[in-house]
Amino acid sequence: MGTRRNYQRTSNKNDSPLHVLPVAERLIDYTLDLTDNAKRFPKRVRFSITNKIQGHVMAIYDDLLEANEIFPIRTEADRTERLRLQRTALTECKKLLHMIELSKKRTYIDKDTFDYWTKLTLDVKFMTAKWYKAEQDTAEAIAPSDPIPESV
Repeated sequence: MGTRRNYQRTSNKNDSPLHVLPVAERLIDYTLDLTDNAKRFPKRVRFSITNKIQGHVMAIYDDLLEANEIFPIRTEADRTERLRLQRTALTECKKLLHMIELSKKRTYIDKDTFDYWTKLTLDVKFMTAKWYKAEQDTAEAIAPSDPIPESV
């Protein structure tokens, strides 16, 4: 049985964390095509499940786009806001993964759909996490060091 726990994404050395926006766009397209299909998601779950799924996927893209727009980083507040938006996008990915699992449990989607949708979501999540880590590493690398001792 396919679950997100046994999915291992192979990292491409040319993968830049900033390429996450086109991948997030693919996730939006796939999600909207899937959730707008009344044969998959009946109208009776439109407000309880479908709207939440669509809201999570749109929030992921919004947060990533807003984080990307904070450039160049001129102040500590800019850096803090950019990291906050990246963390929010990661949280939205986790919420979306939960809704995807729920959709499978309720038999709105089959195993192949579950696997592909989970893969798309995890691609966005892992790329966002890589971007977030790179931002943190950059911030730590430019942190002020101890004062240089004066020679007597």
